[in-house]
Amino acid sequence: MTHGAGRTLVADTSSAEKIFESLSAVVVLRALHDCSKLGPPDKLKCLDGTCTEILEEIEMTLQASESTLIWLSGSPGTGKSAIAHTIASRLKSRSKLAGTFFFSRQRKDMPGITNLDFFAPTLAYQISQSNHLAKDSVIQSIRSDPIILDPSRSLADQIQKLLVEPLQNLQVSWGHSEPKVLVIDAIDACEKEHICELISCLSNLLHQPRIPHLHIFITSRPHHTIDDAFEDIGYEHIALDDVDVTEDVRLLFKHALVRSYRNHGLECPELESDDETILCLADRANGRFGTASMMMRFLETCDDDDKVLRDLNDKINLIKDPGGPYLTSTQISRFYEFVIDSSENPTLGYQHLSTVVNLAKPLAILHLQKLLGEKDLSSILVLLSPIVSVPTDDSCPVEFLHIESLRKFLSEHSSSSSSSSSASHRLAELCLRTMKNSFPHQSRLKDELQRMVTLTKMPTEPCNKAIYAATWYHEYVQPGTGTACCAPPTVQPCNMSEDISKAQKALEDFQAKSEFRDVHVFKLLSTLQALPKMLIIVILLAIRHAHPSVSHNIGSIDGSNDESDMPPALKHFVQYVREGSEKNLSSSPALKHACQHWVSYLSQNSTVVDKDLRTYLHAFWHDKLLSWFERQWYLEGLESCIDILNVAQTIVFNE
Repeated sequence: MTHGAGRTLVADTSSAEKIFESLSAVVVLRALHDCSKLGPPDKLKCLDGTCTEILEEIEMTLQASESTLIWLSGSPGTGKSAIAHTIASRLKSRSKLAGTFFFSRQRKDMPGITNLDFFAPTLAYQISQSNHLAKDSVIQSIRSDPIILDPSRSLADQIQKLLVEPLQNLQVSWGHSEPKVLVIDAIDACEKEHICELISCLSNLLHQPRIPHLHIFITSRPHHTIDDAFEDIGYEHIALDDVDVTEDVRLLFKHALVRSYRNHGLECPELESDDETILCLADRANGRFGTASMMMRFLETCDDDDKVLRDLNDKINLIKDPGGPYLTSTQISRFYEFVIDSSENPTLGYQHLSTVVNLAKPLAILHLQKLLGEKDLSSILVLLSPIVSVPTDDSCPVEFLHIESLRKFLSEHSSSSSSSSSASHRLAELCLRTMKNSFPHQSRLKDELQRMVTLTKMPTEPCNKAIYAATWYHEYVQPGTGTACCAPPTVQPCNMSEDISKAQKALEDFQAKSEFRDVHVFKLLSTLQALPKMLIIVILLAIRHAHPSVSHNIGSIDGSNDESDMPPALKHFVQYVREGSEKNLSSSPALKHACQHWVSYLSQNSTVVDKDLRTYLHAFWHDKLLSWFERQWYLEGLESCIDILNVAQTIVFNE
């Protein structure tokens, strides 16, 4: 095999043997289900007695009389690859396996495992090994087109030449036997831009004329790209996430504990599936075979040189509670390292754990993904189940088994990306980015306030609007008749007079730094500081009155519940605030978290040094700060906003 101009891969066509050698040279060996480098076969397959129902359903589907595309989907760690290995092994023992290709997420450094460069040649090699007619046909295809093995050739061309034409020559020899099966595992690990192409080509393969009866069994994680690819083609779908594997996971741990006691030279106690230790380990695995497998490796490993993790009971206690009083910090760190380093992407594991564990308040995975802008966050965290619990309900918060010990471990980890300082930097940037992308370019609050203040100061008949505001306010503070305002869930209900008093005090105490006085929100606060107290009362009443959690009708001085007596300027402002409040209350928890905690994350760093963070801070400060202020004023109150701004203006902006 040679490379032509531009390094095109050209097969040696001097003889049939040389052609087959050219094909053999590009086969992705690690993509074969029985590759010895993948590990012992028994470790790759399902444990006897587990996944019985799902395996029976797959094998029943593979008996279909028509060529069928079968899709087994499941979230990370649900045992898809183990099932694929089991099915492939069983098919091979019955001479029904046409070929396999196992993509890999953990071998991104190995050519061919995550792309389609040699996908078709690898399958063609396996088919040619099973039948001399297929081999002759593959050799003839390569002889007629010596560059068909080159990765630059389209997948459709390679499948046509290397798979369709050889299979058509097997119509007679395979036609009278049971249907053969191609097993393709983890197609979501393939380069995402090629997933749809791959599924389309495999579906077309099944519908080619004159090929023998053939099934294709595919596994993947649920993914919208794959959903879209399958939408317009016929297929059978089996969803692992709908299967209860509780008993299977318990059985795995029962066998694992027996092996662990034996490996550690200990006498194994009598164990039942409802043993307290087994139940606890299964709970930590969160119904995921991948996590259970990693935990079993942790328990079974017995290294005499490792004095830290030599004791089996210590290992069990680490999994149960890594903050236990009888465990050393070294043992706890070793456990966390083992779990994270065993994941698909340890770098992202450390980064996302550091971010999530340093959140000011817990968030559900659905909202974390929005805040972090990481669609695969769930896939990364669920494989760390012994450390973090990701509820199946996306609306429930992510929880940690022992948050204090994990924070301590991550803060001391050698990777700078996992330090608490870096985590707060990242959270600050994510909050600023979320708000910058969510808020309008400019708030109308200042203009609306100016309009109301101007019109309210104008006397009208029969009553002066300021007098109207005074009587409205008097009703709130009159002894025995003061009405408690109903605040948002995040704020304790407060009395109107107390609210006004706090707001006045906050305004009086607020001092803007000279370099920030030209920023829109600081101009607004200066304007508010200069207003007569009576107009501040009007504004605060309007905001309280407009909140969705407050009745839209507040009795006037004459007992009327009709807003028609409200001054037009005030009524207009109330409507403006009401619309803004309703919109803000319905905003995502990710945005709410960003609005509430951006300053907290920024203030954890004495100096803002990161270029990207500084860029977002500048853009937010000058363009969107007033929009943030308006939102928070409606939901949290004026004094809360001013408290946050007092901290915010102490942050160093410059390099």
